[in-house]
Amino acid sequence: MQERERKTILIIGAGRLQLPAIKKAKEMGLFVIATDYNEKAPGLLLADDRIIMSTRDIDGSARVAKQYHHAVRKIHGVLTVGTDASMTVAAVANALRLPGIRFSNAEAASNKLKMRARLHTEGVPCPDYGECWVLEDALGHFKRMGRVPVVLKPGNNMGARGVSQALDADGVRRAFAFAKEASPTGEVIIEEYMSGPELSIDALIYKNAIHICGVADRLITAPPFFVETGHIMPSALAPAQLEDAVNVFCRGIRALGLDVGAAKGDIKVTPRGAMVGEIAARLSGGFMSAYTYPYSSGVDLNANAIRIALGAAPRGLKEKLHRVSMEAAIIPRPGVIKSIRGLEDALAIPGVRHIFMNVDIGDRVTRPRSNVEKAGHIIAVADTREEVLKIIAKAQAAISIKT
Repeated sequence: MQERERKTILIIGAGRLQLPAIKKAKEMGLFVIATDYNEKAPGLLLADDRIIMSTRDIDGSARVAKQYHHAVRKIHGVLTVGTDASMTVAAVANALRLPGIRFSNAEAASNKLKMRARLHTEGVPCPDYGECWVLEDALGHFKRMGRVPVVLKPGNNMGARGVSQALDADGVRRAFAFAKEASPTGEVIIEEYMSGPELSIDALIYKNAIHICGVADRLITAPPFFVETGHIMPSALAPAQLEDAVNVFCRGIRALGLDVGAAKGDIKVTPRGAMVGEIAARLSGGFMSAYTYPYSSGVDLNANAIRIALGAAPRGLKEKLHRVSMEAAIIPRPGVIKSIRGLEDALAIPGVRHIFMNVDIGDRVTRPRSNVEKAGHIIAVADTREEVLKIIAKAQAAISIKT
């Protein structure tokens, strides 16, 4: 194949969670352009070409993509995985007339207030909520709701940054300040707390057909914060509960106008039935779409997301394997890291596939208050849920991080 004949894919983001998609696109014979604000992002080194640009810079990304498309090399598709850049992807796709969702729908899938408004209008089950610009707004909605706990979160952030629950007015004051600090635009949303287990669900969408690609049980702890300490797939919930959750997720996808590409849902299974926590217009982060689901099912989600971004139909979505996979966080005691030992021993345990570390000796670690503050991650696979839990426990015991 001649160099100029290779199709070109633009991948927004070049960090650890985008690296598998960049590798897969290269394996597929594509010319890969990656963008990231961090010049040392690992995906930039692997890509065929790179653009130094923040994934959040919507106008800048669209502008440089148009310049590149017309002056350097034609771009045939654009996507992101695992990071909240769907508005940037939509802007580029719209500017270059590539496969993608409308910008207004990407915005509705990124801004929690716009998302809630759209879901409520379309009758999709989700919690009561209120918009909070100042503390008085939050206290007013708290009084109106008359239920505890409530949850306050930034209107437009990801990874559980700035998310916490409150039981009383003093708690609302603390939670509002925490959310406000983490909100890039200052928008804050207050919601009624949804009790019950939570699921993470991935989907691919092509020609308005929704293909469910993985359902995992999320393991969330550290109240009053919401820190995901891991996930296991497939889910252990009853078939009727899973069917209800998938149905609500699909209704949410339709309500948000996501008709091509990918969608990731956080769905709560409450005593009142399944309800939408959040839906994003991308594949999941948290190592699910790129690692645990492929290990569990044998299905390559990244390859199919790339095909859809290029305007082609997905293929091979039928599960070939029926294994159990798990991602578990590594959370050491707070302090300055003095030593890290046992990583090689943990990797040698049968069933352990990967260990990703986010910290090194000399770094300060704290008690996580979001999903981006964990020290590392273990990924394992086995034939049963019991086996994978034992493997993870054994790996965690083998790793010693002294602070």
